[in-house]
Amino acid sequence: MSAIATTVAATVDQQSSAVASIAEGVGRASDEARVGAEAMTRVAEVTASARSTASGVKDLADSVAVEAESLEAEVRQFLDNVQAAWFVYSKG
Repeated sequence: MSAIATTVAATVDQQSSAVASIAEGVGRASDEARVGAEAMTRVAEVTASARSTASGVKDLADSVAVEAESLEAEVRQFLDNVQAAWFVYSKG
């Protein structure tokens, strides 16, 4: 009888040890999943910020392009006026 009790006790001990090991593994997996989820959240936040920054840069580039076209037209008009004045001056 004591041999059976010893065997049962040893088996229960092994099962308890296995359950504790499984619980520890599940706890580690849970921690790693939480860390991974937090990292994905940070990546999503940084991505959103990068998109916003890129949108702002595009808007600024569009504004600079409009201003550059306006400046080009003004410089062209000025040079046309200078050329016309030079033509009148050189004829006179």
